[in-house]
Amino acid sequence: MTLPQQPLVSIDTVPFLFRNGVLEVVLAKRIFEPFLGEAALPGVLLSPNERLAEAAVRALKSKAGIDGGSIRTITGAGVFDNPDRDPRGPTLSIVHAVILDPETPGLNGGAIPVRAADVGELPFDHVAIIARTAGVVLDALWIDQDLTRALLGDRFTTASAARLVRELAAAARRPEPVTSNLGRDLAKSPALVKTTDAAAPAGRGRPAAGWSWK
Repeated sequence: MTLPQQPLVSIDTVPFLFRNGVLEVVLAKRIFEPFLGEAALPGVLLSPNERLAEAAVRALKSKAGIDGGSIRTITGAGVFDNPDRDPRGPTLSIVHAVILDPETPGLNGGAIPVRAADVGELPFDHVAIIARTAGVVLDALWIDQDLTRALLGDRFTTASAARLVRELAAAARRPEPVTSNLGRDLAKSPALVKTTDAAAPAGRGRPAAGWSWK
């Protein structure tokens, strides 16, 4: 019996980092056809006997030069099954959201950080993949503590958290969310404790509320 041709399995990573109030996604220039020299998400084909998260780490290293030690957390973010996304043939894309340390070395080398809400045209449906993954991360904030902590760090302010929410919504192509009551919501979280060492913006005005994880 002749088996039908099966689609290849691609592992694509969406590497996010949040620094200076901006959510960035890390792209890399392609070194092979198709789309040679164009920026794209780091991705690889799944190897036999390889776990999905292992392939995601390999994609970051081989395509963007980012070592696994720079990964704060990694989580599955969905599957893309558009059979026309790759000109080489049907390829199933399993997507992982990867949160990088803002101090990740090599981000000024082969890796290309850009504001996630401002990505231009990209191959392989990568614009849609970034938008959907940003939405997945936004919906998981405060529910997935590891993911939220990886983005905001061990200590953060209400203003920084509100900025992250707005940046994720913009990257997900969603309307700007209302964040005026975010401080009250954070105060209700059993995972957070309010700190007293937050500095006032530019040394003036009322200090922004600070938070740390229990």
